[in-house]
Amino acid sequence: MNPKLQSRILACLAVLCWILLFHSQTNLIIMASAIAFLTYPFFQRLNKKFSIWFSVGIYYACLALLFIIPIVLITVLVTPQAVNGYKTILLWVDKGLELPPVAEQYINHVYIWLDAIPGFQDLQSSTAEISGTIKRNLSKFLQLLLTGGISFAGSTINIALQLFLIIFLAGLAVVYAKTCYKLAVRITGLPQECIDRFIIALQRAVRSIFLGIFFVAFVQGILTGIGFFIFGVNDAAFWGLAAMICAVIPILGTALIWMPIAITVWVGGSFYSALGIVLWGIIIVAGADNFLRPYCLQKGIKTSIIVLFFAIICSIIAFGPIGLILGPTLVALGIQAVEESDYLLRKAEHME
Repeated sequence: MNPKLQSRILACLAVLCWILLFHSQTNLIIMASAIAFLTYPFFQRLNKKFSIWFSVGIYYACLALLFIIPIVLITVLVTPQAVNGYKTILLWVDKGLELPPVAEQYINHVYIWLDAIPGFQDLQSSTAEISGTIKRNLSKFLQLLLTGGISFAGSTINIALQLFLIIFLAGLAVVYAKTCYKLAVRITGLPQECIDRFIIALQRAVRSIFLGIFFVAFVQGILTGIGFFIFGVNDAAFWGLAAMICAVIPILGTALIWMPIAITVWVGGSFYSALGIVLWGIIIVAGADNFLRPYCLQKGIKTSIIVLFFAIICSIIAFGPIGLILGPTLVALGIQAVEESDYLLRKAEHME
């Protein structure tokens, strides 16, 4: 048998062993791989100055701190406000979703105005039925939210374990990057310069994804929290964190947080504060998203923002939350594959 074919078969066998070992942890593997691509240049600089084991120790310590510091800050700053928000929602559910007196007054004014419309009397029964249906569904949603919060708090050990696995696998990928490189060359049979360009394309794509999606979400969460603080919203840090989480959701994003808060402030009697929250959300928070996200994503992935937008939506539908990373990465790989195909074809034509 041809030695090259034997080498390729054995390389495929090695990759298959790793796939079988980690096939149930696909999301963790994707996340760890993205972190490895992002941090490999840092590990290379460490490896030039220190021994391999000392470099690995520093790398793991820095990676752990990168995750631990934000978690500690969120726990210290946001947890007390999160508890208050949790208690407020729980009390509201226990009271049967009772509206504030000011909100009831607004609704009564609306009904008085509607009573003057001919034929509205016939619609009152159906309106009451719709209102009851909305209240029941909202109650179920809030109960689910509260139950999910308890489950989330109770699954901290599992979350910590997953975080440990992500850090460990990212370090493993970085340490054995050269071995992975050799396997990629043997399995694909591509020239090394092609593999190098694929790696550069992946590094740029992952950097753009983390900046364009997660860093922009962080900025939007901070801006939302600042806006809430300025306009006197209670537990501004907690709602800013909620906005940070919602910011990665396409189309709706942080509006899922600041719009209901603005409505709540408005029915509470603070019209100008509510207007300020809406304007802050549209101009400052959404403006940062509209400017920063396309700039960061297109800087590392050579395609239009519309293509990236639909790639993210489709990948979220297909793969879940990890699609935020996987969708743009697949687009970058596809574009690079087309470019390498053209390069190899031109090279073959030139040799002929």
